[in-house]
Amino acid sequence: MMYKRWLGGILGISAAKKIALEELAGHAGEVYRMGENNLKKINFLTEKECDILIEGKKENPAQLEEEQEKKGIAFVTFREKVYPQMLKYIYQAPYGLYYRGNLPEGTSRTVAIVGARNCSEYGRSVAKNTAYMLAKSGVGVISGMALGIDGAAQAGALQAQGATYGVLGCGVDICYPKQNQSLYEKIPEKGGIISEYRPGTTPRPVFFPCRNRIISGMADIVIVVEARKKSGSLITADFALEQGKEIYAVPGRLGDKLSEGANHLIWQGAGVFLGVEELLKEMNILTDRKEESSKKIGKTLENLERLVYSCVDLTPRNLEELMRNTGLSLGELIQTLNTLREMGFISEVYKNYFIRTDITV
Repeated sequence: MMYKRWLGGILGISAAKKIALEELAGHAGEVYRMGENNLKKINFLTEKECDILIEGKKENPAQLEEEQEKKGIAFVTFREKVYPQMLKYIYQAPYGLYYRGNLPEGTSRTVAIVGARNCSEYGRSVAKNTAYMLAKSGVGVISGMALGIDGAAQAGALQAQGATYGVLGCGVDICYPKQNQSLYEKIPEKGGIISEYRPGTTPRPVFFPCRNRIISGMADIVIVVEARKKSGSLITADFALEQGKEIYAVPGRLGDKLSEGANHLIWQGAGVFLGVEELLKEMNILTDRKEESSKKIGKTLENLERLVYSCVDLTPRNLEELMRNTGLSLGELIQTLNTLREMGFISEVYKNYFIRTDITV
């Protein structure tokens, strides 16, 4: 395995060429031992790639493996059973994956939730609530551990004690961004931190579009919560489309920059995300979460609180709309909303706009 770790960590040679090299030599160890003249005879390697391999041979594979294992970093190649099965069949499948914690199991259902880093509070709530409810139903949540939507989704899955997997655009021994240190430490307990880049690799802009193919490749379904017209989330959606995955987008307000990407995906034919219950039906996953949630609400809320709560969902509702739907006066409504907010059942995402916060139910 030490030679496979070594080959997997060579930057500047594509995954496809690494796979071809191993097949040609018979083993990664033979690639390491191959002489300079023999390397230069391989017709699919460029001169620059030969130089990269020759330079890479200055490293000690046994020492690399020892250092990585001390950090709790495992490695798996595409030929092994624990390698995520869905990932094997994508274009430019990674030669190998470095990871802390675990990899998604082949029998488990997974959903990728991605979106804007500078997201709205509404988008953050949708991502977190959706991930929480999916995780409660046994669905693994995959994302990029970025600020905003990604981090919110993975926090929601962790809060549900579910499995979540963060795919990084750097080595798995580097927490990026640093603001998500808490997520970085907790994710391996239930899921895993994953990267195709060797430990010690610092984040670079070019790495993130590449890692997005892994996020979509390991998922059954991709949900885009909020995204601008040109964003990494849409790159993930493009990869998902190429890989034959189902794509859902959360519809947003017209004219909102953060909604342009998701709305455009819907215009192109992506599914409209209507909530977790509908998604679980599409995935043929039965859940009694809704029934249990209703029982808890019935025991906890008074009549007026239950009435107002029933008129709030994951689409922001304003005071005028809630007054119309509940028949309450402005004073009664505001008092009841404040009570629900203090109890954690709802949150105010814009001034006088409220959404349901299902994860506290």
